Amino acid sequence: MPTFAHWKLILVLFVGILSGCATQQQTPPPKSVTHQLGYQADSKLAQYFDQSEYDTSIYTGFYPLDKGHDALLARIVLIESAEHTLDLQYYIYRDDATGNLMTWRLFEAAERGVRVRILLDDMQKRNDDNLAYLHSHPNIDVRLFNPNNYRSARGLGFLADFERLNSRMHNKSLTADSVASVVGGRNIGNEYFSYHSPVEFGDFDLLIYGNTVEQTGEQFDKYWNSDFAVPIDWITSSATELKREEVEQFAVDEELEEQFTSGVYDMTRLQFYSKMREHKLQLYWGEGKLLYDRPNKIVGEGSQLIDDLQLILEGVDSELIIISPYFVPTADGTALLIDGVKSGKKVTIITNSLASNDVYAVHGWYSKYRKDLLEGGVELWEIKASANIKSKWSMTGSGHSSLHAKIMLIDDHILFVGSMNWDPRSAHINTEMAVILDHEPFVTESKSEIQAQLIESAYKLEIEDGDLVWRDLESGETLTSEPDASVWRRMGSWMAGILPIEDQL
Repeated sequence: MPTFAHWKLILVLFVGILSGCATQQQTPPPKSVTHQLGYQADSKLAQYFDQSEYDTSIYTGFYPLDKGHDALLARIVLIESAEHTLDLQYYIYRDDATGNLMTWRLFEAAERGVRVRILLDDMQKRNDDNLAYLHSHPNIDVRLFNPNNYRSARGLGFLADFERLNSRMHNKSLTADSVASVVGGRNIGNEYFSYHSPVEFGDFDLLIYGNTVEQTGEQFDKYWNSDFAVPIDWITSSATELKREEVEQFAVDEELEEQFTSGVYDMTRLQFYSKMREHKLQLYWGEGKLLYDRPNKIVGEGSQLIDDLQLILEGVDSELIIISPYFVPTADGTALLIDGVKSGKKVTIITNSLASNDVYAVHGWYSKYRKDLLEGGVELWEIKASANIKSKWSMTGSGHSSLHAKIMLIDDHILFVGSMNWDPRSAHINTEMAVILDHEPFVTESKSEIQAQLIESAYKLEIEDGDLVWRDLESGETLTSEPDASVWRRMGSWMAGILPIEDQL
């Protein structure tokens, strides 16, 4: 019988063989280089939005998308209204009801003559056949970012090529006709759009128009034309002849179709859609800029976004609010936040509790810094798992919920919304993007609404007699252990916290 040492040797040899094979496939063949076409003034979308007195070379008009159904609808509206180009860039794009709905609408746009470019990170396992069918349409181009070369043995391929495949494209954007974009924290999937999911992510996106849309397009082009973006037909040997009956599998299921005709997604009933059609959608306007990592961050060439963020944080005058679902501040980050408090700034952190966190390994390392943060004067809130709050600034969904929004509010006028978590992975491993906007009324109003929401949907952490306590300000109850978390979850979090994996979280 083979001993443990024998199995270990076999595994090492097998991984070594895979590694050797993988290194032979790193340079893809030549591919077409394409770019955004620029602002399409004659498009339907331009007529929807172009009612502004602001200089769109400097200013961004934005509309908050905090509800899941609004966030899905905004994307569908952009896709259905596009007449020239559609560019999509996502970390996760699920083969579920909402993902298939978007895919079908993208196919219909291509049938209208719209050029569709789809750039997906390849961390998620997908159906290569489906992507190949789409790619074979003359108006659709599909590329995978930093792909795993082993399509049927992805796990082993990941182990064999860990250093390369560990770095992912976490950016998220959808742009139509270079006129309007949706950016923020949401991926594509049921859990992000309030549609039939055991866990619903409370997230936040922005519909944007103006100067940051052009910057979003420039960002997309850099990734699209990089060496790391590989056409799907180079990766898969799947059939590439487009068959409509194959594409029609993406048509929405009956229940979701009903939601779009008479339910919560009914366009004729939603003020968002009707106001947009009637040129009455009231955008907030402020000076804006897109911040983003360059694609070569995944080969260790540094983070432009972190460099930009450092300058922003150095400019904080009075208050910093960080909303991050995965919060692992590290020792250096903890010291930075405490130094901010010492210099007279108010620092507030809002993150998931152990019960609401869908990655409890993150909680295992975050929990190490809670006492230091609290003793240093940082205000700390953790989201309840069962929150069901209906408000403009709802931080969670319904049922079993998990915070997924990535936001910072700075002083009384700066809004930062994007894909970046406050953790080592976002800082050093994955690529990220964010929009920063200057709008005092929106930020002031948002801070007030967030504070009201925290009382209902979060626990405030404090130290009492040297120990952590969780205060439920709504009920007046004080808890002395991780709220709503099972023994197994607590044990799993503790075990993750003793593993040397902080730099990977």
